[in-house]
Formats: sequence, C-alpha cells, structure tokens
Amino acid sequence: MKNKIDRLIKCARGEISVYCHVLDEAEPRYCYKSNHVMSSASTIKTPIMLAVLDQVYQYRLRLDDKICVDNICEDTQVFDCGARRASILELLVWMITLSDNTSTNALIDLVGFDKINHYMSYELGLTQTVLRRKMLDFVSRQNGCDNLTTACDMYKIFRKLFCGEILDPELCGEAIWILKKQRNGKLFTRYIWEDVILAHKTGGLDYLSHDTGVFTLDGRQVFLGVLVQNAPDIDGDPKLIGRVARTVYDMFCG
Repeated sequence: MKNKIDRLIKCARGEISVYCHVLDEAEPRYCYKSNHVMSSASTIKTPIMLAVLDQVYQYRLRLDDKICVDNICEDTQVFDCGARRASILELLVWMITLSDNTSTNALIDLVGFDKINHYMSYELGLTQTVLRRKMLDFVSRQNGCDNLTTACDMYKIFRKLFCGEILDPELCGEAIWILKKQRNGKLFTRYIWEDVILAHKTGGLDYLSHDTGVFTLDGRQVFLGVLVQNAPDIDGDPKLIGRVARTVYDMFCG
C-alpha cells in the first residue's frame, strides 16, 4: 500500500497530505506530510458539528430546538425558498450531508466562534485547526483569515468520536449516523463500486479538494484523510483522492 500511494503522490501536483490509521492500532499505516497546515474548506464542519453536540451534551441546547434561519447563502439547496425555522438536528444533517453553508453559518451564529474554537482546542485536542471565518466569506480568506486544519488533526477528531472519548454514546452515534449520510461520492468512493461503510466529510474550494473519515473495512475501523490544495485543476484532485481510497480499500478487503 505504501509504495502504491507513494507513486500516486509522486505523479500528482500541488500540496498533498495523506494519513491512514487503523483506530485500534498504535502507529499509522501511512503518513505523508500529515501535519501540513491547509485551508480546511468544509472539513471544518465535522468539529463544528461536535461542538454543537457538546452544547446538547451540556443541556444548553436540544436537538429539536428550532431557530430562525434568515441569512441565506446563494449556494443553498435547502433554503432556496427563503427564511424559515429549522431544528438544530436538521441543520446538522444539511451541514454535513450536503455541506450546506447556510446551515453551517446559522450554527456558528448559534454557538459562537469562541466556544467552537475552545471545544476544538481543549476537548478535541487539536493543535492546528481553527475556525476564523464563516462559510463563503471569501473577502476574509483573501485577506489571509482562513479556516485551517491538518490531516493529523482530522484523525484526532474521528478517533475520539469513534472511540467514544467525547460526548456520550447516544450523541456519538448521532454524529456517526450523520457522517454516514454524506452525499458527495466524487472523492473517497469515486472508484469503490462495492458496498462500503463510510462516515466522512468532504471539503472543496477552488484548486482544493479534501476528504476525511472512517471506513469500516473487514471489521476494522480505518481512518483516511487525503487533503489537496494548490492543485493545477480548479476542482482540486478528486481522482487522486479516489485512487488513494481505492488503494486503502484493496489493502484491507483484498
């Protein structure tokens, strides 16, 4: 597996980071620039979801609480009819499964930057992940204020979630259930035609494509994170991400 992924990376262009780790093993199966800091794009939405669920865990919010969503982003697929009330659970589902930016910004407003960043730093133990701007705030991004992460930090998030080191079993199950509903099949599952259990979150911006999550392969829970930025193509490099995922799948499932 290592040699094949090495060859894939060697043939690709742009900044690339890859991290593969079986959750119950001490050492990673593959690691390439896993601490390289990159623009997080929508992968930041996974820790945002967990920060919101932590507020539920602390009885400060309830999943069935409804809030008014009236700041509608132009790219939304679910609030295109205008402002309406939506439950926190609905917003979490849309934020992850469709990467809906309207839902994300509503949840950021609800919890706040400070609480989200505090949770990521102190509860998840992330050292290179930070939320600095809302979704689609490209002015801030152009001025150097961007959301950041690393493949290694993403591994920490998924390991704590799947190992039940945060929240409680019910809320962990809720988060994993949402991540398994991800609808973007252009990255990790691009070349996997077989049925596969996968809980993941993608991310995309111009010349950037990421996918991070946990596969269940032959009874083992395998984290994979592939982050690509400054690629030559405006879509990033979804083919590279798909080929790396296919290589990992074949390693465990033969």
